[in-house]
Amino acid sequence: MSIDRRPALAAAGALALAAALSGCGTIGRPENSSVELGDGFTVTSPAFRDGGDLPTRFACATYSGSDSLGKTPPLRWSGAPTGTRSFAIVMDDPDASDGAYVHWVYAGIDGNRQELVEGTHVDKTVEGLNTGKKVGYAPPCPPKGERHRYRFTIYALNSPAPFANGAQLKDSLPAIAEHTIARGRITGNLGGR
Repeated sequence: MSIDRRPALAAAGALALAAALSGCGTIGRPENSSVELGDGFTVTSPAFRDGGDLPTRFACATYSGSDSLGKTPPLRWSGAPTGTRSFAIVMDDPDASDGAYVHWVYAGIDGNRQELVEGTHVDKTVEGLNTGKKVGYAPPCPPKGERHRYRFTIYALNSPAPFANGAQLKDSLPAIAEHTIARGRITGNLGGR
């Protein structure tokens, strides 16, 4: 007899993310290094390794040397559990001076998809407000001389996009937590040493 653990995993994921919500939208306690957060659900990038340097083309103009805003990095994931209907991505900086700064809340990525190409925006997806109260990707831009970690956490969800475009963090993050059945993370570093 097989036991379906998905409801328990979803509840545990929801509790973990919801419990971590505080202040400016913190989505997890800062960690010294990135770790896999789900059994067999892994996140990688062809542009940087976990715990390595985030290429400056994904950062603000101060770091990229360009007037254009940074691009979203390419991300790949595998090992999502059965029952995954969509994916969400939350990118945050746990080293921000006022608590974790959420740079990007992106959801509604088809459950059959396993990657995002650099700088891409997928049809039929939604984006919530970031800590700066703007919709979309806010490129990393740590203060001069500071080195920050940027965590890209991908959530496997048991529903389509759980919030509407432009949702506030107080709405989008709990909605993601409620429908999470697995998650994985990759972290890139940027700034002075």
